[in-house]
Amino acid sequence: MAEFRGLGFDPAPGHPDSVAEAARRCAAVATGLAEIPTPATIPEWAGRSAQALADRAGRAAAGLSATREALRAASEVLESWAGTLLANRRRAEDLDRRAANARRAVASARDDVEQAETEVQFSPVTQPNLAAARSRLADRQNELDRVLTEARDLERAHHAEATRVAERLTALGDGGPSPETPDLAGIATHLETFSAVGRELGAIVAKTPAVPVTPPTGAVGAFAAALGGR
Repeated sequence: MAEFRGLGFDPAPGHPDSVAEAARRCAAVATGLAEIPTPATIPEWAGRSAQALADRAGRAAAGLSATREALRAASEVLESWAGTLLANRRRAEDLDRRAANARRAVASARDDVEQAETEVQFSPVTQPNLAAARSRLADRQNELDRVLTEARDLERAHHAEATRVAERLTALGDGGPSPETPDLAGIATHLETFSAVGRELGAIVAKTPAVPVTPPTGAVGAFAAALGGR
């Protein structure tokens, strides 16, 4: 992990590999949900109880379908963000190297100024050397300032894009109340390390446009296994 000693701050925080892994997990879970069979009616069972069960099973299937589509969409969003994050990290590391070099140049130029100031006290004819040293110091400082400005611009752009991605992820889970599904606290906690957008994924896998229902036992088990929650 880069320490960014040259810049003094990290302009593009996040973990591209973790975000990419989150995208892969979302895609895998969506695939697993697609393989869950739709509950069938029970032969030779009719009446209100049978209809109630059929309605409940239908709502459960709708909830799983909505979750599957949300996870697929989340996978695409996260995969794109992983690429952007990787590019931003590489640029941040390049800026950090440039900043470190610029700081060394500033320190060296400052030493030259101090030496020239000492010399001019004993030999006024060296005044031009002092002026030149001060000019070089100003140039080196300006270069460092330019690098730091680029880094701050990257920081703002990175934060803005992370916010947009987080909003897209959150929107995927804004369709309505959550169905009764396995506890997703573990995956939500793990996602918090992915970057500024990672924690938003918990809202996607925990919310669907379906009304609150309890999916059939087989569906619950498959969903939990796919998420790694059990």
